[in-house]
Amino acid sequence: MLISIVLTLISATDVTLPAQVGRANYAATLQALATVDPALVTALHDADGPKPLTCSSILNSRANRGGILIRAGQPYDVRITGLTAPVSAALEQALLSQPLTTWELEHHRFQVAAVTCDAAVNRWSGRTTYETLAATQLLRSDNLPRHATLDFVSPTAFKSGGITVPVPLPNLVFGSLVERWNQFSPITLSPEMRRFGEEMVAISRYHLESQPVDGKQGGLRIGGVGQATYIALGGDRYWLGLLNMLADFTLYSGVGVQTTTGMGQAPAPTTAARRDGGRGRTPARSSPRPPR
Repeated sequence: MLISIVLTLISATDVTLPAQVGRANYAATLQALATVDPALVTALHDADGPKPLTCSSILNSRANRGGILIRAGQPYDVRITGLTAPVSAALEQALLSQPLTTWELEHHRFQVAAVTCDAAVNRWSGRTTYETLAATQLLRSDNLPRHATLDFVSPTAFKSGGITVPVPLPNLVFGSLVERWNQFSPITLSPEMRRFGEEMVAISRYHLESQPVDGKQGGLRIGGVGQATYIALGGDRYWLGLLNMLADFTLYSGVGVQTTTGMGQAPAPTTAARRDGGRGRTPARSSPRPPR
């Protein structure tokens, strides 16, 4: 099961928080999970590599060099997602099944005004399964779109060749997504999707800018924020289905590095917006043979 839960928070006083509070949201999430499954929290904390849990920074407030100015009485949203059945079930129990009244970020306590897990109420929230995501795109009878648009609403970066790449290149985006899917899903996809992204997918439209993220021990990581539309230059129904399915998967999985602590939040826009994003002109280039 995949789950995405949005917490709407209200502060009783004005306060300035750091520009990125994803790490604080992760700490608050672990504290909530510890009330229902302490062993799971230990496993999440000790695990290497991508974790089956993502936590956002504040989604509906702009940060500047001074941080995020929180106004008393204004609603602010943070999000938590689960990528495996045990994590999703624990999140459901900790955040939905029992009353949640307060949430602490950077030692500041908020009142919880709402907890949402319904895409009809908030597009950032909802629940599904890997099987449903796969069937929705891979078993479609109509023509599959050759484009997919992603909104990179928090800084997004990738590890490649030992360096950090702050640009959402097609092979990095879809390679990251297929690896995360295969790590947590009961349905295994072809790892050739990374090569398909490199050889057969181009960026047709984008509006991106770089943004720094404070790391541990005073370190700084640069990520890209904005929007990019990806166009498949070739490929049969299977590869086009994967392209669209993985774009849908980003709502839950995030993409790139440090998704557990706020980076890589990149949901696909609404269906109408995705159609509009596909109007970008396909770049002129020769089309290599798609991976078999």
